[in-house]
Order: sequence, then C-alpha cells, then structure tokens
Amino acid sequence: MTARVTSRGSVRLAFLVGVALVPLLVATGLGDPSPPISVRVNGRTVLVGTRSRLGALIMTFGLRPDDGRLLDVNGHVLDPASNPGRILVNGVPARRRLALHDGDTITVVDGKDHIESTNRVLTRLPGLRPGDPQYSLSRAHLERVETVGRVSGIVVSTTYRPIGRIHTPRAVALTFDDGPWPRTTRAILHLLRKMHVHATFFVIGSLAKRYPVMVHDEIRAGMTIGSHSWDHPEPFNRLGTHRMRTEMQDVNAFLKRRFHVGVDLFRPPGGTSTPPVVGIASALGLRVVDWNVDPRDWTSGATPKSIARAVLSQVKAGSIVDLHDGGGDQRATVRALPDIIRGLRKRGFRLVALG
Repeated sequence: MTARVTSRGSVRLAFLVGVALVPLLVATGLGDPSPPISVRVNGRTVLVGTRSRLGALIMTFGLRPDDGRLLDVNGHVLDPASNPGRILVNGVPARRRLALHDGDTITVVDGKDHIESTNRVLTRLPGLRPGDPQYSLSRAHLERVETVGRVSGIVVSTTYRPIGRIHTPRAVALTFDDGPWPRTTRAILHLLRKMHVHATFFVIGSLAKRYPVMVHDEIRAGMTIGSHSWDHPEPFNRLGTHRMRTEMQDVNAFLKRRFHVGVDLFRPPGGTSTPPVVGIASALGLRVVDWNVDPRDWTSGATPKSIARAVLSQVKAGSIVDLHDGGGDQRATVRALPDIIRGLRKRGFRLVALG
C-alpha cells in the first residue's frame, strides 16, 4: 500500500494490493520483519514495523505538506514558502529520525496563505488645494494618506484630509455631465457664451468620439473639460482595478490625441468616489470631483422651475452644482439655465469653471 498527500494536507491512499496484505507489505517496505504497530496518519490507521522511524514513514507514504504563501494586497504571490507546512507527531513537531510507537498520531499540516500587512504613509502637500474627492470650491492645506502594502509597496487606497483653516470663495461652479449630446450640449453652450459664464463639462469618452465637433466647440468657448469615464459603467466603484483604470485612461488618451487637451479632472459615474477610485485616479494624475448641489435634473419629472428652485435653494459659497447636458432629454435643464445664472449673480456669486 502507498499513500500520497496532494494539496492542503488531504491524504489519499492508493491500494495496489488487497487489504489483507497491507501489514506484510508495509513492514517489508520499512525493512522490519517484526510484527507491525498501528499509527494514525491524518486520521487513517496504517500498520508499520516496530522499529520504524518518522522519516521512513514520510518517504513510504509520500507525506508532503504544502507551504503557505505570502500574497501582496492584490493576491499575487510574493513568497511561495513564507509559512512552511509541518508534519506533527502527537501534536508537536518531530525530527525525521524519531522512532514511532504504537498509537502515535501523525498529522500533515499545511502552511496557511496570508496577505502582507499594510502601512499608512502621510504626505503633507504644498500650498492651498481643493479636496480630493472635491465636493466644493473650498481650499486648504492637505495631507495625503496612503495605505501601502508593507512588502510590495502597492498603494491600496488614497485619501486626502484638510489641515488648518479652510478657505471658501464666494463663487459657484456649474458642471455638466454625460455629454456631448445632440442639440442639448449646443443649446447649453450657446447660453453660457451669451451670458459670459465659464463652466466645466465632464464628457463621456465614447460620446466625445462620436460627436467631436461639440467637444471642439466647448474647448473653443473656454470651457473646462473633465472626464466622466469612457462608457459610464455603474456602479463604478465595483469595477475591477484594471477596468477602472482603463475607463479613466481611454478618455484622457483620446482627448489628448484628438484635441491636444490635457485632462486632470475625473467625475466617476454616480459620484462613487471611494478610496480605491481616488487612488487609481491620483496615480493617473487626476483629481476626483463630485458636487454638493444636485437638482436631479435628469429625472423624468424635472421641470425648468423645479430645477432652478432646487439649485437656488441649496447653493452657497463654494458650491459645485451637478447638471446634465447629456444622457437623455435635458430640455428642462436648458430652459432652467438662464434663471439659475441670474439667480446666482443676484446673490453675489461669481460663476467659475473648475481648475
């Protein structure tokens, strides 16, 4: 009879002869003609010679515990044998020359995989900066907090926290998502130019590729262009790391190649600005921008009056307003825009693009 350990300590016995011959074959294989003794190997009883040693049993039954691996924070192997497996006799480690006795218990214990621990790395950034993710126009001194794999150095997440006094301008930023969109984007752009307003357009890459003339018009009018991902997948924060990075990179590469525009602002679909999203964006040189005023102009029941009222009732110094020029019929937003602009100026707010 022979036995072998495959993966994770499971013992599989392969019977090459009848059970009745087991004592004789085992005793002969271990070079001991004396009557056999009974030991348990991973819960199964086997017979070995009275003078058998642990090393001979290990070789005869092919006992090989698997080693535990050290994994990085993304699950890749850093060290394949960082936690070696062990063979225990009666619950304690033993040397291979140990003589076995009747009733001994031999256990094959695999090493366990474990993920590297992490460190926090704090970096104080120079100057006054907006938050990241950014919800308003307020600026402060920031400290970047990175969670980093202790061995690999891989950045798991990135957050930013303000330090000291926060500076908030008496200004408001109008931003537009989900474009460019036929008719609506042009109508909004026409109103902004007519009323001398600079705003920020977060474009979807696939639509920018389909309607490049509209993006060109936005740039020529002095508007700021940001990225809103390539295909607007939701929920964005549940995408894999590779897909997130691709959704960001593809927009940047297209706008750079087609319009010679460098993009440093990213608005994730749905505003899902989790630490992994911020970390990936930061590694690509992008600041994540959300909002703090949402009139929900994209809903089916929105009217010009309800949109304008929602904006003007929520807005305050430093607000970022989330409007839409794409994603569907946004004619209500177009009609609400003049009242929004006039209402903000009447309250003494400057209208600015994000920078």
